[in-house]
Amino acid sequence: MPIDRLDFDNIWENDLRELVDAQVPEGLRIEYKLDLYGNSDADKREALKDISAFANAFGGHLVIGISGQKGLPIYIPGISGIDPDREILRFEQLIRTGIEPRIQGLRIRAVPLDNGAHCFVLRVPHSWYPPHRVSAQNSNRFWMRNSGGIHEAGMEELRVLFTSGADALHRVHHFRDERLREILSLNSARPLQGNGRLIIHIIPLAAVTSSWQVDLAKVFMLHKAFIPLGTSGRSPRFNFEGLVNERGGEKNFGYTQIFRNGALEATKASIIREHEGQNYILARVFEEDIFEVLSGYLNGLRDVGVPPPLAILFTLEGVRGILYKVVRKHFFDDDPEPVIERDILYLPECIINEYGPESDYHRAVKPAFDALWNAAGRESAKSFSADGIWDGKIYNQ
Repeated sequence: MPIDRLDFDNIWENDLRELVDAQVPEGLRIEYKLDLYGNSDADKREALKDISAFANAFGGHLVIGISGQKGLPIYIPGISGIDPDREILRFEQLIRTGIEPRIQGLRIRAVPLDNGAHCFVLRVPHSWYPPHRVSAQNSNRFWMRNSGGIHEAGMEELRVLFTSGADALHRVHHFRDERLREILSLNSARPLQGNGRLIIHIIPLAAVTSSWQVDLAKVFMLHKAFIPLGTSGRSPRFNFEGLVNERGGEKNFGYTQIFRNGALEATKASIIREHEGQNYILARVFEEDIFEVLSGYLNGLRDVGVPPPLAILFTLEGVRGILYKVVRKHFFDDDPEPVIERDILYLPECIINEYGPESDYHRAVKPAFDALWNAAGRESAKSFSADGIWDGKIYNQ
Protein backbone atom coordinates (compact mmCIF):
# COMPACT_ATOMS: atom_id res chain seq x y z
CA MET A 1 0.00 0.00 0.00
CA PRO A 2 1.38 3.49 -0.87
CA ILE A 3 2.58 5.38 2.18
CA ASP A 4 0.10 8.20 1.62
CA ARG A 5 -2.76 5.73 2.08
CA LEU A 6 -1.53 4.45 5.43
CA ASP A 7 -2.88 5.49 8.80
CA PHE A 8 -0.09 7.83 9.84
CA ASP A 9 -0.05 6.70 13.47
CA ASN A 10 0.46 3.11 12.34
CA ILE A 11 3.41 3.48 9.99
CA TRP A 12 6.06 0.96 11.04
CA GLU A 13 9.36 -0.41 9.83
CA ASN A 14 7.68 -2.95 7.54
CA ASP A 15 5.92 -0.12 5.72
CA LEU A 16 9.24 1.64 5.13
CA ARG A 17 10.81 -1.62 3.95
CA GLU A 18 8.04 -1.92 1.39
CA LEU A 19 9.30 1.35 -0.10
CA VAL A 20 12.71 -0.24 -0.53
CA ASP A 21 11.42 -3.59 -1.76
CA ALA A 22 9.13 -1.93 -4.31
CA GLN A 23 11.86 0.57 -5.27
CA VAL A 24 9.46 3.49 -4.92
CA PRO A 25 11.41 6.40 -6.44
CA GLU A 26 11.63 9.94 -5.17
CA GLY A 27 9.16 12.15 -6.94
CA LEU A 28 6.52 14.78 -6.56
CA ARG A 29 5.15 13.35 -3.28
CA ILE A 30 8.07 11.58 -1.60
CA GLU A 31 11.71 12.35 -0.78
CA TYR A 32 14.34 10.36 1.11
CA LYS A 33 17.08 11.73 3.37
CA LEU A 34 19.83 9.68 4.98
CA ASP A 35 20.70 12.11 7.80
CA LEU A 36 18.84 14.49 10.06
CA TYR A 37 19.06 18.17 9.31
CA GLY A 38 21.70 19.83 11.46
CA ASN A 39 21.52 22.95 13.60
CA SER A 40 23.39 25.32 11.32
CA ASP A 41 21.49 28.13 9.61
CA ALA A 42 22.07 26.45 6.25
CA ASP A 43 20.67 23.13 7.51
CA LYS A 44 17.61 24.81 8.96
CA ARG A 45 16.96 26.68 5.70
CA GLU A 46 17.27 23.38 3.83
CA ALA A 47 14.70 21.70 6.09
CA LEU A 48 12.26 24.58 5.76
CA LYS A 49 12.73 24.64 1.99
CA ASP A 50 12.00 20.91 1.65
CA ILE A 51 8.91 21.03 3.87
CA SER A 52 7.37 24.22 2.45
CA ALA A 53 7.90 22.96 -1.12
CA PHE A 54 5.69 19.95 -0.39
CA ALA A 55 2.94 22.19 1.04
CA ASN A 56 3.13 24.52 -1.97
CA ALA A 57 2.72 21.58 -4.37
CA PHE A 58 0.57 18.50 -3.69
CA GLY A 59 1.76 17.52 -0.21
CA GLY A 60 3.76 14.37 0.41
CA HIS A 61 6.21 12.57 2.66
CA LEU A 62 9.75 13.37 3.73
CA VAL A 63 11.39 10.18 5.04
CA ILE A 64 14.62 10.60 6.99
CA GLY A 65 16.90 7.67 7.71
CA ILE A 66 16.75 5.91 4.34
CA SER A 67 19.80 5.69 2.12
CA GLY A 68 19.10 6.34 -1.55
CA GLN A 69 20.91 6.14 -4.84
CA LYS A 70 19.78 7.98 -7.96
CA GLY A 71 16.44 8.69 -6.30
CA LEU A 72 15.77 5.08 -5.29
CA PRO A 73 15.71 3.81 -1.67
CA ILE A 74 18.51 1.27 -1.06
CA TYR A 75 18.48 0.38 2.62
CA ILE A 76 17.28 1.69 6.00
CA PRO A 77 20.02 2.39 8.53
CA GLY A 78 17.89 4.89 10.44
CA ILE A 79 19.24 7.53 12.83
CA SER A 80 21.10 6.30 15.91
CA GLY A 81 22.14 7.94 19.16
CA ILE A 82 19.33 10.48 19.34
CA ASP A 83 16.30 11.17 21.50
CA PRO A 84 13.42 10.84 18.99
CA ASP A 85 10.97 12.91 21.05
CA ARG A 86 13.50 15.71 21.33
CA GLU A 87 14.09 15.64 17.56
CA ILE A 88 10.35 15.82 16.87
CA LEU A 89 10.10 18.82 19.19
CA ARG A 90 13.03 20.47 17.37
CA PHE A 91 11.28 19.92 14.03
CA GLU A 92 8.01 21.31 15.32
CA GLN A 93 9.62 24.43 16.74
CA LEU A 94 11.57 25.05 13.54
CA ILE A 95 8.51 24.66 11.35
CA ARG A 96 6.32 26.76 13.63
CA THR A 97 8.73 29.70 13.61
CA GLY A 98 10.18 29.35 10.13
CA ILE A 99 7.23 28.91 7.75
CA GLU A 100 4.31 31.28 7.27
CA PRO A 101 1.43 30.88 7.13
CA ARG A 102 1.48 27.85 9.37
CA ILE A 103 1.03 24.50 7.58
CA GLN A 104 -2.13 23.05 9.11
CA GLY A 105 -2.19 19.29 9.60
CA LEU A 106 1.55 18.58 9.28
CA ARG A 107 2.50 15.39 11.15
CA ILE A 108 5.85 14.00 12.33
CA ARG A 109 6.46 10.44 13.46
CA ALA A 110 9.56 8.63 14.75
CA VAL A 111 9.45 5.04 13.49
CA PRO A 112 11.49 2.62 15.64
CA LEU A 113 13.68 0.11 13.79
CA ASP A 114 14.76 -3.36 14.84
CA ASN A 115 18.38 -2.17 14.98
CA GLY A 116 17.55 0.35 17.72
CA ALA A 117 17.65 3.37 15.42
CA HIS A 118 14.73 5.49 14.23
CA CYS A 119 13.44 6.84 10.95
CA PHE A 120 11.49 10.07 10.86
CA VAL A 121 8.48 10.46 8.61
CA LEU A 122 6.98 13.90 7.95
CA ARG A 123 3.55 13.94 6.31
CA VAL A 124 2.97 17.34 4.74
CA PRO A 125 -0.63 17.94 3.59
CA HIS A 126 -1.69 19.56 0.36
CA SER A 127 -2.42 23.00 1.73
CA TRP A 128 -5.68 24.95 1.43
CA TYR A 129 -3.78 28.16 2.18
CA PRO A 130 -0.73 28.49 -0.08
CA PRO A 131 1.78 29.88 -0.66
CA HIS A 132 3.94 29.09 2.37
CA ARG A 133 7.07 31.18 2.73
CA VAL A 134 10.33 30.30 4.43
CA SER A 135 10.74 33.28 6.73
CA ALA A 136 13.62 32.38 9.04
CA GLN A 137 17.39 32.21 9.12
CA ASN A 138 17.67 35.37 6.97
CA SER A 139 15.53 33.79 4.26
CA ASN A 140 12.26 35.01 2.76
CA ARG A 141 11.63 32.74 -0.19
CA PHE A 142 8.90 30.63 -1.72
CA TRP A 143 9.75 27.11 -2.84
CA MET A 144 7.91 24.78 -5.21
CA ARG A 145 8.20 21.07 -5.89
CA ASN A 146 7.72 19.19 -9.13
CA SER A 147 8.76 15.78 -10.46
CA GLY A 148 12.25 17.12 -11.13
CA GLY A 149 12.89 18.41 -7.62
CA ILE A 150 12.65 21.74 -5.78
CA HIS A 151 12.95 25.21 -7.26
CA GLU A 152 12.22 28.76 -6.18
CA ALA A 153 8.77 29.85 -7.30
CA GLY A 154 8.65 32.30 -10.18
CA MET A 155 6.22 35.20 -10.46
CA GLU A 156 3.66 33.26 -12.48
CA GLU A 157 3.83 30.30 -10.09
CA LEU A 158 3.37 32.65 -7.13
CA ARG A 159 0.36 34.20 -8.82
CA VAL A 160 -1.18 30.74 -9.20
CA LEU A 161 -0.36 29.82 -5.59
CA PHE A 162 -1.90 33.00 -4.18
CA THR A 163 -5.16 32.35 -6.01
CA SER A 164 -5.29 28.56 -5.63
CA GLY A 165 -6.39 28.51 -1.98
CA ALA A 166 -9.38 30.76 -2.57
CA ASP A 167 -10.04 29.00 -5.87
CA ALA A 168 -10.07 25.59 -4.17
CA LEU A 169 -12.73 26.66 -1.68
CA HIS A 170 -14.67 28.31 -4.51
CA ARG A 171 -14.63 24.98 -6.36
CA VAL A 172 -15.77 23.15 -3.22
CA HIS A 173 -18.73 25.53 -2.88
CA HIS A 174 -19.47 25.22 -6.61
CA PHE A 175 -19.55 21.41 -6.31
CA ARG A 176 -21.94 21.67 -3.35
CA ASP A 177 -24.16 24.21 -5.13
CA GLU A 178 -24.36 22.10 -8.29
CA ARG A 179 -25.35 19.08 -6.25
CA LEU A 180 -28.01 21.04 -4.35
CA ARG A 181 -29.52 22.21 -7.61
CA GLU A 182 -29.65 18.60 -8.77
CA ILE A 183 -31.21 17.42 -5.49
CA LEU A 184 -33.81 20.18 -5.36
CA SER A 185 -34.74 19.96 -9.04
CA LEU A 186 -36.52 16.65 -8.39
CA ASN A 187 -35.24 15.41 -11.76
CA SER A 188 -33.73 12.23 -10.39
CA ALA A 189 -35.41 8.87 -10.71
CA ARG A 190 -35.82 8.75 -6.91
CA PRO A 191 -36.23 12.32 -5.60
CA LEU A 192 -35.96 12.93 -1.88
CA GLN A 193 -39.30 12.94 -0.07
CA GLY A 194 -40.68 14.72 2.98
CA ASN A 195 -40.30 18.15 4.55
CA GLY A 196 -36.83 19.52 5.24
CA ARG A 197 -33.53 17.98 4.19
CA LEU A 198 -30.06 17.60 5.62
CA ILE A 199 -27.25 17.34 3.07
CA ILE A 200 -23.66 16.63 4.10
CA HIS A 201 -20.78 16.97 1.67
CA ILE A 202 -17.25 15.78 2.39
CA ILE A 203 -15.03 17.03 -0.42
CA PRO A 204 -11.30 16.28 -0.60
CA LEU A 205 -9.02 18.99 -1.93
CA ALA A 206 -7.81 16.48 -4.54
CA ALA A 207 -11.36 16.26 -5.93
CA VAL A 208 -11.36 19.92 -6.99
CA THR A 209 -7.69 20.48 -7.83
CA SER A 210 -6.65 17.31 -9.66
CA SER A 211 -7.91 14.39 -11.73
CA TRP A 212 -7.65 12.00 -8.78
CA GLN A 213 -10.13 9.09 -8.94
CA VAL A 214 -11.31 6.63 -6.30
CA ASP A 215 -11.27 2.86 -6.77
CA LEU A 216 -15.01 2.12 -6.93
CA ALA A 217 -14.47 -1.62 -6.48
CA LYS A 218 -12.82 -0.87 -3.14
CA VAL A 219 -15.63 1.50 -2.20
CA PHE A 220 -18.12 -1.31 -2.83
CA MET A 221 -16.10 -3.67 -0.63
CA LEU A 222 -16.19 -1.09 2.19
CA HIS A 223 -19.74 0.16 1.63
CA LYS A 224 -20.70 -0.63 5.25
CA ALA A 225 -18.72 2.47 6.27
CA PHE A 226 -21.10 4.64 4.24
CA ILE A 227 -24.50 3.81 5.73
CA PRO A 228 -27.19 6.43 5.10
CA LEU A 229 -28.00 8.90 7.85
CA GLY A 230 -30.41 7.73 10.52
CA THR A 231 -30.57 4.07 9.58
CA SER A 232 -28.57 0.86 9.67
CA GLY A 233 -30.14 -0.35 6.43
CA ARG A 234 -28.30 0.01 3.16
CA SER A 235 -28.60 -1.04 -0.45
CA PRO A 236 -25.37 -0.36 -2.35
CA ARG A 237 -25.19 -0.17 -6.13
CA PHE A 238 -23.02 1.42 -8.79
CA ASN A 239 -24.43 4.42 -10.65
CA PHE A 240 -23.21 7.00 -13.14
CA GLU A 241 -21.68 9.20 -10.41
CA GLY A 242 -19.90 6.33 -8.62
CA LEU A 243 -21.55 4.26 -5.90
CA VAL A 244 -24.74 4.97 -3.97
CA ASN A 245 -25.90 3.44 -0.68
CA GLU A 246 -29.68 3.86 -0.41
CA ARG A 247 -31.98 3.51 2.58
CA GLY A 248 -34.27 1.30 0.55
CA GLY A 249 -38.06 1.35 0.47
CA GLU A 250 -40.53 2.63 -2.08
CA LYS A 251 -39.84 6.30 -1.25
CA ASN A 252 -36.40 7.90 -1.05
CA PHE A 253 -35.71 9.39 2.38
CA GLY A 254 -31.94 9.49 2.04
CA TYR A 255 -28.77 7.96 0.63
CA THR A 256 -24.99 8.17 0.73
CA GLN A 257 -23.27 8.80 -2.61
CA ILE A 258 -19.54 8.31 -3.18
CA PHE A 259 -18.38 10.11 -6.31
CA ARG A 260 -15.59 9.02 -8.62
CA ASN A 261 -13.45 11.95 -7.44
CA GLY A 262 -13.67 10.79 -3.80
CA ALA A 263 -16.31 13.27 -2.66
CA LEU A 264 -19.14 12.05 -0.43
CA GLU A 265 -22.74 13.23 -0.29
CA ALA A 266 -25.05 12.06 2.50
CA THR A 267 -28.70 13.08 2.70
CA LYS A 268 -31.62 12.68 5.05
CA ALA A 269 -35.09 13.86 4.10
CA SER A 270 -38.15 14.53 6.24
CA ILE A 271 -36.16 15.98 9.15
CA ILE A 272 -39.05 18.24 10.22
CA ARG A 273 -41.67 17.16 12.75
CA GLU A 274 -44.94 18.83 13.68
CA HIS A 275 -46.71 19.36 17.00
CA GLU A 276 -49.91 21.35 17.37
CA GLY A 277 -49.14 23.47 14.32
CA GLN A 278 -45.48 24.09 15.22
CA ASN A 279 -42.89 22.64 12.82
CA TYR A 280 -39.61 21.76 14.47
CA ILE A 281 -36.36 19.78 14.20
CA LEU A 282 -35.55 17.74 17.28
CA ALA A 283 -31.91 18.75 17.83
CA ARG A 284 -30.93 15.64 19.79
CA VAL A 285 -32.02 13.23 17.05
CA PHE A 286 -30.65 15.48 14.30
CA GLU A 287 -27.18 15.68 15.86
CA GLU A 288 -27.09 12.04 16.93
CA ASP A 289 -27.75 10.98 13.34
CA ILE A 290 -24.75 13.01 12.18
CA PHE A 291 -22.27 11.94 14.83
CA GLU A 292 -23.22 8.29 14.53
CA VAL A 293 -21.88 8.27 10.95
CA LEU A 294 -19.38 11.13 10.64
CA SER A 295 -16.33 9.29 11.93
CA GLY A 296 -17.27 6.21 9.90
CA TYR A 297 -17.54 8.26 6.72
CA LEU A 298 -14.12 9.83 7.23
CA ASN A 299 -12.49 6.54 8.16
CA GLY A 300 -14.12 4.93 5.15
CA LEU A 301 -12.73 7.60 2.84
CA ARG A 302 -9.32 7.06 4.45
CA ASP A 303 -9.54 3.31 3.90
CA VAL A 304 -10.40 3.65 0.21
CA GLY A 305 -7.38 5.92 -0.21
CA VAL A 306 -8.95 9.39 -0.43
CA PRO A 307 -6.15 11.82 0.50
CA PRO A 308 -6.66 14.66 2.98
CA PRO A 309 -7.27 17.53 3.45
CA LEU A 310 -11.05 17.50 3.16
CA ALA A 311 -13.80 20.08 3.54
CA ILE A 312 -17.04 19.18 5.33
CA LEU A 313 -20.15 21.18 4.49
CA PHE A 314 -23.52 20.86 6.22
CA THR A 315 -26.60 22.25 4.47
CA LEU A 316 -30.19 22.37 5.73
CA GLU A 317 -32.94 22.98 3.16
CA GLY A 318 -36.59 23.88 3.64
CA VAL A 319 -36.16 25.15 7.21
CA ARG A 320 -37.51 28.72 7.21
CA GLY A 321 -39.83 29.23 10.16
CA ILE A 322 -38.70 25.96 11.75
CA LEU A 323 -37.92 25.64 15.45
CA TYR A 324 -34.57 23.96 16.19
CA LYS A 325 -35.65 22.47 19.49
CA VAL A 326 -32.61 22.18 21.75
CA VAL A 327 -34.17 22.27 25.24
CA ARG A 328 -36.87 20.30 27.04
CA LYS A 329 -39.63 22.84 27.22
CA HIS A 330 -43.35 22.73 26.47
CA PHE A 331 -44.26 24.08 23.07
CA PHE A 332 -46.80 26.46 24.54
CA ASP A 333 -44.58 28.25 27.06
CA ASP A 334 -45.14 31.99 27.19
CA ASP A 335 -41.54 32.59 26.07
CA PRO A 336 -41.37 30.88 22.63
CA GLU A 337 -38.05 29.84 21.15
CA PRO A 338 -36.75 31.67 18.02
CA VAL A 339 -37.25 30.01 14.64
CA ILE A 340 -34.80 29.68 11.75
CA GLU A 341 -35.17 32.65 9.41
CA ARG A 342 -33.71 31.19 6.19
CA ASP A 343 -35.00 28.49 3.88
CA ILE A 344 -31.49 27.19 3.17
CA LEU A 345 -28.76 27.22 5.84
CA TYR A 346 -25.23 26.94 4.48
CA LEU A 347 -23.23 26.21 7.61
CA PRO A 348 -19.53 27.23 7.56
CA GLU A 349 -17.19 24.77 5.87
CA CYS A 350 -14.99 22.78 8.24
CA ILE A 351 -11.52 21.57 7.25
CA ILE A 352 -10.08 18.16 8.14
CA ASN A 353 -6.36 18.48 7.52
CA GLU A 354 -5.50 14.92 8.52
CA TYR A 355 -7.30 11.71 9.35
CA GLY A 356 -7.21 11.09 13.08
CA PRO A 357 -9.28 10.16 16.14
CA GLU A 358 -12.99 10.85 16.38
CA SER A 359 -12.37 13.65 18.87
CA ASP A 360 -10.44 15.61 16.23
CA TYR A 361 -13.39 15.37 13.85
CA HIS A 362 -15.77 16.65 16.54
CA ARG A 363 -13.57 19.66 17.23
CA ALA A 364 -13.23 20.40 13.53
CA VAL A 365 -16.99 20.56 12.89
CA LYS A 366 -18.04 22.36 16.07
CA PRO A 367 -18.00 25.80 14.36
CA ALA A 368 -20.70 24.57 11.97
CA PHE A 369 -22.92 23.56 14.89
CA ASP A 370 -22.21 26.85 16.64
CA ALA A 371 -23.58 28.57 13.52
CA LEU A 372 -26.64 26.30 13.51
CA TRP A 373 -27.39 27.14 17.14
CA ASN A 374 -26.81 30.83 16.31
CA ALA A 375 -29.47 30.49 13.59
CA ALA A 376 -31.77 29.14 16.30
CA GLY A 377 -31.12 32.24 18.43
CA ARG A 378 -28.54 30.71 20.76
CA GLU A 379 -25.00 31.69 21.66
CA SER A 380 -23.21 28.45 20.74
CA ALA A 381 -23.68 24.69 20.49
CA LYS A 382 -24.06 23.56 24.10
CA SER A 383 -24.24 19.91 23.03
CA PHE A 384 -20.41 19.85 22.97
CA SER A 385 -18.17 19.43 26.00
CA ALA A 386 -15.74 22.12 27.11
CA ASP A 387 -12.96 20.52 25.03
CA GLY A 388 -15.05 20.45 21.85
CA ILE A 389 -16.37 16.87 21.88
CA TRP A 390 -20.02 16.26 21.04
CA ASP A 391 -21.67 14.50 23.97
CA GLY A 392 -25.31 15.61 23.79
CA LYS A 393 -25.54 15.78 27.58
CA ILE A 394 -27.65 18.92 27.45
CA TYR A 395 -30.47 16.89 25.94
CA ASN A 396 -30.68 14.75 29.08
CA GLN A 397 -31.16 17.69 31.41
